[in-house]
Amino acid sequence: MPRSLLPFASFLSFLAFAQAADFPKLYNSDPGDPQPTSPQDALKALKLPEGFKATLFAAEPEVQNPVGMAWDTKGRMWVAENYTYAERAKRFDLGLKDRVIILEDKDWDGVAETRKVFTEDVQMLTSVEVGRGGVWLMCPPQVLFIPDANNDDIPDGPPEVVLDGFTVAKDNYHNFANGLRWGPDGWLYGRCGHSCPGHLGVPGTPDEQRIPMKGGIWRFHPEKKIVEVLTHGTTNPWGHDWDKDGEMFFINTVTGHLWHLIPGAHLMDSSTMNPFVYEKLDTIADHYHYDRSGSWTESRDGKANSLGGGHAHIGMMIYQGTQWPETYHNKLFTLNMHGRRANVERLERNGSGYVGKHEPDVFFSDDLWFRGIEISTGPDGSGFILDWSDTGECHESTGVHRTSGRIFRITYGETKKPELKAEQASNLPSAAWAWRKPVPKADLKGNEHQRVLAIREMTQFWPLDKITGEAHPQAVKEVQELQTFLDLAKNDDSSLVHLTLASTLQRLPLKHRAELAVELLKHAQYASDPFLPYMVWFGISPLAKSEPAALVKLAQVCTWPKTLKWLTRSLTTQPEALNDLLAQAKPEQILAILEGMSEAFKGLRKVTKPAAWDKVAKVDVSLLGENGPTMIRDLSILFGDGRALDDVKKIVVDDKADMAAREAALKTLIDARPDDLRKVCESLLETRGLNVAAARGLALFDDPTIGQRLVKDYRKFNSADRPAVLDVLVSRPSWATAMLESVAKGQITRTDITAFHARQVRAFNDEALTKKLTDVWGELRESAADKKELIEKLKKQLTPAALAKANLSQGRILFTAVCGACHQMYGEGGKVGPDLTGSGRANLDYLLENIADPSGVVSADYRMSLVTLKDGRVLSGVVARQDARTLTLRVLTEETVIEKSEVVKQDASPMSMMPEGLLLAFQPDQIRDLIAFLMHPVQVK
Repeated sequence: MPRSLLPFASFLSFLAFAQAADFPKLYNSDPGDPQPTSPQDALKALKLPEGFKATLFAAEPEVQNPVGMAWDTKGRMWVAENYTYAERAKRFDLGLKDRVIILEDKDWDGVAETRKVFTEDVQMLTSVEVGRGGVWLMCPPQVLFIPDANNDDIPDGPPEVVLDGFTVAKDNYHNFANGLRWGPDGWLYGRCGHSCPGHLGVPGTPDEQRIPMKGGIWRFHPEKKIVEVLTHGTTNPWGHDWDKDGEMFFINTVTGHLWHLIPGAHLMDSSTMNPFVYEKLDTIADHYHYDRSGSWTESRDGKANSLGGGHAHIGMMIYQGTQWPETYHNKLFTLNMHGRRANVERLERNGSGYVGKHEPDVFFSDDLWFRGIEISTGPDGSGFILDWSDTGECHESTGVHRTSGRIFRITYGETKKPELKAEQASNLPSAAWAWRKPVPKADLKGNEHQRVLAIREMTQFWPLDKITGEAHPQAVKEVQELQTFLDLAKNDDSSLVHLTLASTLQRLPLKHRAELAVELLKHAQYASDPFLPYMVWFGISPLAKSEPAALVKLAQVCTWPKTLKWLTRSLTTQPEALNDLLAQAKPEQILAILEGMSEAFKGLRKVTKPAAWDKVAKVDVSLLGENGPTMIRDLSILFGDGRALDDVKKIVVDDKADMAAREAALKTLIDARPDDLRKVCESLLETRGLNVAAARGLALFDDPTIGQRLVKDYRKFNSADRPAVLDVLVSRPSWATAMLESVAKGQITRTDITAFHARQVRAFNDEALTKKLTDVWGELRESAADKKELIEKLKKQLTPAALAKANLSQGRILFTAVCGACHQMYGEGGKVGPDLTGSGRANLDYLLENIADPSGVVSADYRMSLVTLKDGRVLSGVVARQDARTLTLRVLTEETVIEKSEVVKQDASPMSMMPEGLLLAFQPDQIRDLIAFLMHPVQVK
């Protein structure tokens, strides 16, 4: 670095104290008082490509816990410092405050000489932006505006709430709103994770007029007072930027990491509140930065350079400067937490949208404390990286180190003092520097990007539909530009323009959507496009309720199988429209229509046959592929065709038929529930490959002798199938009684009964049955005191020395038996609960908190529901999805689709699906083995 910071740092410490005498004293909560790498050594630990160099722009005590940055028109960096974020048990320490500081490097040598405190009286601060007469702060649940009209860096008054409704969830405090940034269109953009669903509006907005959000990107226009949610989904977006053409891209911290902003898109990794969104768009990256078949813990510390270093991505910029070499121009950079590096993506066109290609990683850090949290292009064209500087990782369990933080400037070759483009300054809300190229000028006669921007400019104040598919409260009622859009849909040769028009469907009044959609659907070349079939469907899907006949007309020209499938699925609740669709269907459309009907009717036992069904059922099977004939057969059974049902029975009892075909036929038979179903299922209880499905079929009959038979035959089932049999046995009180009597006799092993099964037995609220459970299995302890006592007891037992003696192979066996029914690890296991491969399981505190007190730490998405059915069964599981007619319950061993007419009562438990008392059935050495296996970074034999 050019010169020492130490003398100046001492002066800054004094200055900070003088200005912040009332600022709460900071403390570090990470155990053992670890000390960070010194700022100078952290700088040396940066490994840069040849020709690059780094300077320490600022470090503690000048800057601590930096979480976001912005640039003003003077070339100064504004930094949001967050101190209120705390460890898991505390969530937020509101005895502390957060701060906004201003750093300035007047001579542009890479080191900030001055530091000002703008405000230090906010809390839960996640980002800062500057412009439009003041400073904008994201402090969930609110966006605050602090006026500073004269730009003297002193607030003109107290913070004003300009937007609110950004929830901080009780179950998850990691995915809350962040990322304020002005877009090139003059709107204020931001991000939010799916675990903190919001209802956005200016203060005082009635609940019914608020805009719901469950993950994704939102924007707000300060003058028009319009807020809209642009995309729905992803886990936790924490970085976004615009490319040279005005297209926005954003980063997701986990799983699929890269997304293109298509307004109105529904994205993976989040449930939706829109019943007509059946499938969602996936990440645009054609790769992952970790080995998805193993643990992401194997990718830390640079061990997976070829992949990218890990699954967690934070901060993002698309480099448009000229200070760096041309090979980096227009590339996307995101910080990879576990790999301690920057991943680089090359953005290329892919169909109507984009794909991200992995370029070589850059900017590696050997500093174990490096926690890059934001990356930005500075006014001089250099790159700037905020380093939170801590030992903790995502899903913090080790406490928070609040007294360190670094900012690095990365340059190539000689640097020049930036010059402000005066002619742009008045048109932009924030800094307009010489390196920042303006986006193309909107022009319907220009290139495809200019035409896209022209469409967006015309429609920017026509708010998108809500996530639910309902109209935005400020939606436009009339449009004059429809003919322009129709002409573009008919004649424009750009798929990107067509994608923009598809997105625009959600901004139009419903009465105009079919007219535009039909012109898009006529383009047969988009049948397999990765984006257009989705976006057109998202736009026209509300017509299923308001104007189903319009969808039937659209189907006549639709050559896109996915869109046609979803269109059909939406019409299955409209018998007249569905029949018209079937009557007018072309032979080449039948397969997609069958798929839509099959998905819609799953779980239903009886449906009135459409008059046009016989025509469809006689279609040439050579047009239907491998699954088409089976769908026709199963739908015919659903419509009451006894001949088709007889054919299915023949397959079930044919011991020479393919076992998979027999199992599928048996499941069809169970769904149809013929009069002789019990007899057929009982005859198959000793047939391996069919006995589990047969047991599930017998669960429909409320007869104690069936439960006794299943208990008697329990050991005849394959060991891997026994959890499914136990699921059946705990669905009825009399069967559960027989199961517990068998446990008492030693015929069913006590450890086969999980705490999940025990909780369901208790849910019957049968005093005698609960006593029997306690006597033969044990007691589920769920009080706060019990949980705390258990955690402390286990922490004393599970010392490093004790864990070192563990039998990891036995631990894996126990995991498979106890946890594997619900959780995946290394690609194996169930999907009821979260995948544990990428969790914070290397930390003992994290594990014990989640196992002993899951209801206190697990997301509401994994809360348990108890469903009582007309036939007397009680099922418990996670509600995966539901619509007007069916409810899909994800239980330990399968997903069950239940017709809502069969449901007597549905109770949502405040408890997690994962029960307390999970370890009560095990001996100390078994607990040791299981915990050691969970903490182990790689799979074991």
